[in-house]
Amino acid sequence: MIDFVLPSLGADMDVAKLNCWLVKPGDTVHKGQIIAEVETDKAVLEVECWDEGVVEELVLAPGPTRLPVGTLLARIRPLEGAQPRPSPRVPTVEEAVTAQPTRPAPRHGVPSPPVRHLAHQLGVDTARVAGSGPAGEITREDVRRAAEPVIGREQRVKASPLARRLARETGVDLGIVPASGLAGLVTAKDVRAMEQVTPAPPDLPVETTEPEGRSETMRRAIARSMAHSKREIPHYYLANHIDLDRALRWLTAQNEERPISGRILPAALLLKATALALRGTPDLNGHWVDDGFRPSDAVHLGVAISLREGGLVAPAIHDADRLSLEEMMASLRDLVNRARSWRLRSSEMSDPTITVTNLGERGVETAFPVIIPPQVAIVGFGRVVDMPVAIDGQPAVHPVVHATLAGDHRVTDGHRGGLFLDALDRLLQEPEAL
Repeated sequence: MIDFVLPSLGADMDVAKLNCWLVKPGDTVHKGQIIAEVETDKAVLEVECWDEGVVEELVLAPGPTRLPVGTLLARIRPLEGAQPRPSPRVPTVEEAVTAQPTRPAPRHGVPSPPVRHLAHQLGVDTARVAGSGPAGEITREDVRRAAEPVIGREQRVKASPLARRLARETGVDLGIVPASGLAGLVTAKDVRAMEQVTPAPPDLPVETTEPEGRSETMRRAIARSMAHSKREIPHYYLANHIDLDRALRWLTAQNEERPISGRILPAALLLKATALALRGTPDLNGHWVDDGFRPSDAVHLGVAISLREGGLVAPAIHDADRLSLEEMMASLRDLVNRARSWRLRSSEMSDPTITVTNLGERGVETAFPVIIPPQVAIVGFGRVVDMPVAIDGQPAVHPVVHATLAGDHRVTDGHRGGLFLDALDRLLQEPEAL
């Protein structure tokens, strides 16, 4: 029997709440399948299963109890011939029920983050939903009832699963999409075509008052992680100005041949160049575990994303060095949208091997970020500014970005960090090779 336990979803995560199950006893589950939703101090996360088998028992029901990492959640019977992974130690009942206080109940009429997450998925405007919970709180059932007319209409439309998902994510009404598939089936290609001719819907209203304690709880979690980082990790910092004139001119020419929805932002160039530069300095890419460095064969690039409600998360773009620029841009857009609508996956939060933060849009010229343990490096970018440069001995004004690196002196030093920044510069001078 395989024990499915609450996984660690980040170095600063100690506890989480089980919000809901997406499977039931008797269901067959596969590697990478999302089977549960949990809520940490930072985000609502979709938890994947990494074993093949049949759900034998759901040990715990969803509820407000904050459970420590490693708590037994379910048991899975392996498929015939499959070899289950070794199971970690399961905490006792006394260990599972923590003494930490639960989050205060939402204020009147303000839905909790999981309820907003569900409303976003179903296309429901919570401002138009009457709450049936205590003190008028909007519940999941309220959202589902409000969504029934929409769901009913969409289910009458013949569409592929991918087309339905794209329609939900882009706000396209399946009922008005011309079908090109066999027997009137709406395909993903049809939805994408409709997205380009349909004005994008306005953002859902961002509530100015969040449930009391939400932002404070996230800030405390971030503070714990950063305090640990500064206390335990001997940081060193390096910085370099990188001329982006050639990269931005090349990118402008490329985007002129693309539809607006397919254009590549400079951020994708910076991420791709960062991922490729790490190939030459693999000792910046990995984790410090058990008093030693464990390099990673894959580059899982964590991207710092600010949330509308306040706070910050840094989920990973997996295998970033293997993605084309188009794939990098699509992955970045997808990651930001899901982070801000509470739809991140557990693997994206648990395995970044290095993080990139870009504060250019905030007007910051230079960022000196703090390493996120157990990672051993973090890269920062500021805004692109026009600066005087010397070209063949002649003065010129070019767009320049200030790139910084914070490294863990237990693993690397200024020499290795300098090699990384030099490689980053060289890669951005040849954007066509990215």
